[in-house]
Amino acid sequence: DNVPVSALVDLVSTAPREKVVRVALSALRNLATCSGDEDPAPAGSPANGGKFFLTEMMAAGLMKAITLLQDRQFTDPDIVEDVEVLHKLLSENYKEMSRWEVYKTELESGHLKWGSTHTEAFFKENARTFEGTDGDFRLLKVLIALLSSRDEEIAAIACYDLGEFVRHYPNGRAIVKRLGAKDAVMPLIEHENPELQRHALQCVSKIMVNNWEYVK
Repeated sequence: DNVPVSALVDLVSTAPREKVVRVALSALRNLATCSGDEDPAPAGSPANGGKFFLTEMMAAGLMKAITLLQDRQFTDPDIVEDVEVLHKLLSENYKEMSRWEVYKTELESGHLKWGSTHTEAFFKENARTFEGTDGDFRLLKVLIALLSSRDEEIAAIACYDLGEFVRHYPNGRAIVKRLGAKDAVMPLIEHENPELQRHALQCVSKIMVNNWEYVK
């Protein structure tokens, strides 16, 4: 019963067999259209209604997978219908979410993907939001933890995001050093993946250098 949403999204994205895609899509559609009343969450935790699951699906990259599926020819009409329903629900949910909510959901899911929330403009606008309501920088700690992800693209994006936080948050350099980010990113500058190595090097430079613009 408790198959993670991300695992279902992976199946939809990568499964070659139509039958597997159909089962995964059906499960996702059921989650997206359920109400929190049917399966009450434990006391004190958020209600797991359709909106909750749709947000998780967005973070796991289902929108991109669904867009690709729309271009494929399927013999099973159930797949076609599920694809259309999920596309509509995801689009509606996305419109209601702020860019920070989209980023926060992606970060908490651990599935970072390049997009409009991993840009200079986004961090210029949202760097201060990383403080959190309690000033504990919880999401910054999550981002730092993703530097050690086995997925090299996720680690590269985490390097980029961290460097942009440092640039746009007052005293960001001191904060990330205190949280151990420099120690976490240093080994990555010798990584065999050239893209990850490049982002790690830029991240370290942003942490170490006062005026990053002058060394770009």
